[in-house]
Amino acid sequence: MSNKQKKDYLSKFLLAVGLIFIVFSIAFLFLNHKRIELKKEESINLEKQIKQELPPFENYEQENRPEEIEQNVASKDSIKDTAIGVLRIDKIGVITPISDNTSEQSLLEGSGIVEDTDIPTSEENTITVLAGHRGGINETQSFLNIDKLEKGDELKITTREEELYYKVVDKEVIEPTDWSKFTREEGKTKLFLMACHPYPKNDKRLLVKAELIKNDEEINN
Repeated sequence: MSNKQKKDYLSKFLLAVGLIFIVFSIAFLFLNHKRIELKKEESINLEKQIKQELPPFENYEQENRPEEIEQNVASKDSIKDTAIGVLRIDKIGVITPISDNTSEQSLLEGSGIVEDTDIPTSEENTITVLAGHRGGINETQSFLNIDKLEKGDELKITTREEELYYKVVDKEVIEPTDWSKFTREEGKTKLFLMACHPYPKNDKRLLVKAELIKNDEEINN
């Protein structure tokens, strides 16, 4: 085989490999997009149905004591089956179930309430801290773009009892072990979103701080 033939053969081989790579890349992106859209659709349906499907919140503390959480999570077929709420952030295209804990499974399927903080409620003097993954861990990439949220942006949580509307008031970067920021404040109903930062280094934690501005009861009155 002459050098020219070898070069022609190599060129054709590399071209074929390149085309195969492009086809597989497009197929992967398409399927991944479909999976993400399916998960969003599931969360939207959950948001619509959640008031009829969820157990009463008054049983939350009795049924989810810290020593029982791990056992309860292990027995769940899907976090969506037992979610206590749904978080919606229209600005960054997020709609994701809220679990009562931050187990690995909970964060793979959505967001979870950090231990020793409150379930979402309109009651004053409370703080709810929701932890979530950024890109690459779960297909919903629930908290990937929370760093783009700015003061005044709105968040919404739907629970069995009510719909809660929050406004972003601040952002802060903290150390991973600094939970001193999770304080209740007289007369306020606070919601913090927490995720690793900066992505993908992830050696700090980003807090997006929001406060309740209204609930569905106030809207209907």
